Order: sequence, then structure tokens, then C-alpha cells
Amino acid sequence: MTEPTPGAPVPPSAPLPPSSPFPSGANDPNRPGSRAWVEQRYGRTADFSDRILPGIIDGLLPFAAALVPLVLGIVCIIAGAPKTYDCGYYSTCEVPGSGSGPLIGLGILLLFLTFLVSLAVVAWNRVWRVTKTGQSIGKKVTGLKLIDAETGAHPTLGPAALRELVHQFAGIISWIWMLIDDDDRTLADIVGKTHVIHADKS
Repeated sequence: MTEPTPGAPVPPSAPLPPSSPFPSGANDPNRPGSRAWVEQRYGRTADFSDRILPGIIDGLLPFAAALVPLVLGIVCIIAGAPKTYDCGYYSTCEVPGSGSGPLIGLGILLLFLTFLVSLAVVAWNRVWRVTKTGQSIGKKVTGLKLIDAETGAHPTLGPAALRELVHQFAGIISWIWMLIDDDDRTLADIVGKTHVIHADKS
């Protein structure tokens, strides 16, 4: 290795790459799907507080839709149960001829229908509507919209359904994740590659 000649100019060293203001790619405007990427192209993203009310509305809709068959099912089961009387210490006996098996069966069927109705409302509101308009009922009322985080389009059926499955099974954990995520996304958003933005209520 040759020593540099005294007084000779020192060749410039290679320039260092500029440091990124976004550590580990967090909220990097050049990273497709990040909060900055979305806000530059599609609109202001919704934070945790923005998503509480639409989440409550969408959560109550399946319960409200299933309330009628649920109540009717319970009434049928109670009405069809056989009458009883005390027939000894700490024991009861059924009154012969009382009770109705078909009525109890109808009540059980209505309770099963309750589950189906709830599932149908979730699928219609949080999957089908989202693929067509980007908005569930709750998001429509509160002026939010779900988009593909990279393209800004409505989510397609596969990602929308996968997102909802994660939302249903992860529950509160998915929501809590939003509080620590650099891009303000729930676990369901990350898996479905979606983002929630503010939109017109019209």
C-alpha cells in the first residue's frame, strides 16, 4: 500500500447515502401502503378515535337484525317447556301431557336462525358493501371509506373477506394494534392490505 505524497490533494471520499427521516420505513411516503403514501394520493387517514363510532354502529347491526328471531326463539322454548310440580324432596316431576316438542324444536330453529342472520348481515355490510362502495353502514354514516392501501380502489372480495375474518377472530387485539402501528392500521387492515380514509358523507 503506497503512502500518500506529502502535500498531495486527498481524493474525496464517496458521499454517504442520505439518512431517511422515516426509521425502518415507518410512514415512508415512498413505501406503497404507508400512511404518508395514502394521504399524498387518496386523502386523510382515519385515526383510532375516528373509527370508534363506525365500529360500534357496525357491531350493533347484526345484533339488531337477529333480535327478533332471538326473542321469538326464547319465547317458543319457554312456552313449549313442560310444566312441573314438586313431587318429593329436592325433585320435580313433569305434568303429563304438558309441553310441546314441536314448539321447542321451533325455538331451537329460531335460535339457529339468529346466528345465520347475524352472519348474513356481517357479510353484506362489512364485505359485500365494502367491495361495491368502500363503505359499511357505519363508515357511510361517519364519512369514512375503506380502500386498497396501494391502489386507492375498493378492496376486492378476497382481501375484504380475509380482513373481516381477522377482525372477527382477533377482535380487540386487532384494534389495539392500531395504537402502536406507525401507519394507524389494525391487524385486519394489515392482513387485508387496506386503509381507512375520510370521505364525503353524501
